[in-house]
Amino acid sequence: MARPLVIGVAEGGVASLPAEIRDRLAGMDLVVAAPRFRDGLPDGPETIDWPSPFSDIFNVLSDNPDKSVALLTTGDPMWYGAGASIVRELGPDGCEVVPAVSGLQHAAARLGWPMAGCRVVSIHGRPVSGLVSALHPRARLLLIAQDGGSPMAAAKLLAARGYGAARMHVLAHLGGSDEARIDGTADGWTHDRVPDFHIIGIECPDAGPVPHGLAAPDSSFDNDGKLTKRDARASALAKLAPFPGAVLWDIGSGSGAVAVDFLRNAPRGIAYAVDRNQTQLDRGNANAVTHGVTGFKPVCGDAAAQIASLPRPDAVFIGGGMSEHVISAAQVALRPGGCLVAHAVTIESESVMVAAWQRAGGDLVRLSVQHADPVGGFHGWRPLMPVTQWCWHKQE
Repeated sequence: MARPLVIGVAEGGVASLPAEIRDRLAGMDLVVAAPRFRDGLPDGPETIDWPSPFSDIFNVLSDNPDKSVALLTTGDPMWYGAGASIVRELGPDGCEVVPAVSGLQHAAARLGWPMAGCRVVSIHGRPVSGLVSALHPRARLLLIAQDGGSPMAAAKLLAARGYGAARMHVLAHLGGSDEARIDGTADGWTHDRVPDFHIIGIECPDAGPVPHGLAAPDSSFDNDGKLTKRDARASALAKLAPFPGAVLWDIGSGSGAVAVDFLRNAPRGIAYAVDRNQTQLDRGNANAVTHGVTGFKPVCGDAAAQIASLPRPDAVFIGGGMSEHVISAAQVALRPGGCLVAHAVTIESESVMVAAWQRAGGDLVRLSVQHADPVGGFHGWRPLMPVTQWCWHKQE
């Protein structure tokens, strides 16, 4: 298959491309481009629309193995664009990418915001709830929209989450002749529709709800009591050490609190929540939406049978379904340097854990937490059930 040319096109269209790239386009056999980029295309090449679904582009390429093909995309193809998927499929040497200035860069320039101080969030093909995990006082966000209704959806979410005073800036058709800007606040937003092609800038106020930190409050999770409590969860997360792109197995996930908190601290991470109870997994899914995290993957069934088919993890948490087989399988699957943390509150689970600790080593800890509660007109200490925690790191 010939090596395709992936070209980023700014709002100015094909005419704004460098002369060298326009000359190369003229010599192509096939050009794949959205209708909005047809103006200015040379007459020679055959031109077709981008396929739907997007993944069919690889069928187009394989069906035209001897043709030179150019793929026209918006802005920088490697910045939330088609180029990332194409390179992932074909490899970095399997195509050539020519970037243009992205809409995000244009937006930051118009707003006077240094890109290094902005967080980029995409709700294109993703739920608007993904915005939740990026909210904090004084945040500057650049939001990649789904369509013309995205600003209103974002405004409603901001207002519902205590950020109604956030400033919103809709920047449409950036760099083109139809460039437009709409400013307002989340709680005063009245524009039901704006042009589909836009970036949303969000300025959070100085005062607003503060993020939950490493472990969110127990009250922020819908649960039926099967919940790793916040203090024990924070201890586990500190040892599981989430990082960007990390993969977690949460075995016996219950309400999914450990998986959700892991994802809150692991941008682009994936958490496979394994539980026998579909109702619990549905609850975990809902908790992931509430906390605005993506990457929550429910897996229904017996852990011993299900984990064999899961991708290798960087971290494993066992909060239920404790067995010698599950522990051994997790240890084998863990990537080098990975961490396994297990919690037990019953004598039976603790006996399995202690046997594993005696066999493999690691750190065995008893966690005891007590809360001050009213006792008549006074207060006393009310203990939670103690938790036995085992932490094991894979060395090779």
